[in-house]
Amino acid sequence: MNEPRGIIRLSVRVGQTLLLGTKLQVLFILFTLRGGLVLGLFPALATCTKVILRRLAAKPADAGALFGDPRDTWPALYQEFRQFYRQSFWEVNGIGYLGVLAVVVLVIDLAVNAAFLRSAPLQYGLIVLLILVLSYWLYVLTIYGRYNLRFWQYFRQALIISVARFTNTLAIIVGSVLATVLLVIFPALSLIALVPLYLAPTVWFSYQSCLHVEAVLHYAA
Repeated sequence: MNEPRGIIRLSVRVGQTLLLGTKLQVLFILFTLRGGLVLGLFPALATCTKVILRRLAAKPADAGALFGDPRDTWPALYQEFRQFYRQSFWEVNGIGYLGVLAVVVLVIDLAVNAAFLRSAPLQYGLIVLLILVLSYWLYVLTIYGRYNLRFWQYFRQALIISVARFTNTLAIIVGSVLATVLLVIFPALSLIALVPLYLAPTVWFSYQSCLHVEAVLHYAA
């Protein structure tokens, strides 16, 4: 069978991508519930990110074939998802909830300073720290999926890469805003592709930032 070309090829690829996104949404819900919501959220998000990264980094030779990527069949995708979910479960929960704790502490400090201390330098400093922590959140799942680091190194690496390629950080924010607009226009998408819609721009641009930093380090060496 000849490989589809032109508009047919594009239509097939778009359909395959949408189908993969829907499958990831279903798996995200299933495994978040499997972890009891609180402990399932971050491992499920990290695993969705890992799957997307693998598709970006290693495209199949038959990417344009009518029957799609064998990795994206339900049994294969389920096993891939389940394996990384179990492998990353406790570590990514630690990384995720430490990040949540940092945001909560900074928000409380901002509120206390605004209500009682009223120190402008402290307020600006806290705002900068909050921006850095939020930037960390834009990158940490991609960093976790791409690199095999020690626990505390994920925090440092996420901050370094978010600052090193700030234009991509802005692009992630713009992509997230556009995803929100799309969901407002087509609310039914929230039922079938909420997580992939937000992860797609985040993973794509953070992945490009990783490649850029890796290339700089390679040439520097």
